Amino acid sequence: MGEPDFLRNIASKILTPTALDLKRLDDVRRLLASAESKYKFSSYGGDPKRLVEYFESPDFVDLILVLGVELSKKLLQEVIASYSDKDIQAAAKKALDEIDGFKNIEDTDTLLMYKKF
Repeated sequence: MGEPDFLRNIASKILTPTALDLKRLDDVRRLLASAESKYKFSSYGGDPKRLVEYFESPDFVDLILVLGVELSKKLLQEVIASYSDKDIQAAAKKALDEIDGFKNIEDTDTLLMYKKF
């Protein structure tokens, strides 16, 4: 068997109505559907290696801003555990390290905004 599908096997396991309020969950689903279409990282007819490009993109930063630090880290940790491809793991680890820089912002009273789609 190949690599798991990011949206169907990983994101859907982490991003549930118990983890996010419904409005944010809808926004996240829209962002992920748009990203899957743009980056073609689906295991079904696409190339999971394109997750590397997605994790390095401004589109992924938009997702982080909606998800928040802790849920984004949980998602990336699941990617690292689920994929055997070293490039995907390395890109997820790099994003995880970069997210630690966002942690300081989230713990302050700074207002973070994101675009509604």
